[in-house]
Amino acid sequence: MPTGHTGESKELRINMRVDAERKAVIARAAHMRHTTISDFVLENAYDAAMEIVADETQITLTQKQFAHLCKVLDIPPAENVKKMRKLLTSKTVLD
Repeated sequence: MPTGHTGESKELRINMRVDAERKAVIARAAHMRHTTISDFVLENAYDAAMEIVADETQITLTQKQFAHLCKVLDIPPAENVKKMRKLLTSKTVLD
């Protein structure tokens, strides 16, 4: 259940169009989960949205990377600016 959900009546509606093949697959999956199509779509869309938001707002570092970041941040500002610029402009595994 979404964080902050109080069980109160739903206030907003989301409308969408879907082709027959996709609706059939979604309906089958909802039936297999013993839920309605609306609840199935909402829960899965919400889970996917939360994952995307988390990916965009959380940074995961190894212990070594975290130690290096802390070390760089502890350097006095004059040196820190140069090293931070290098850190922020260097290619990463995400590029």
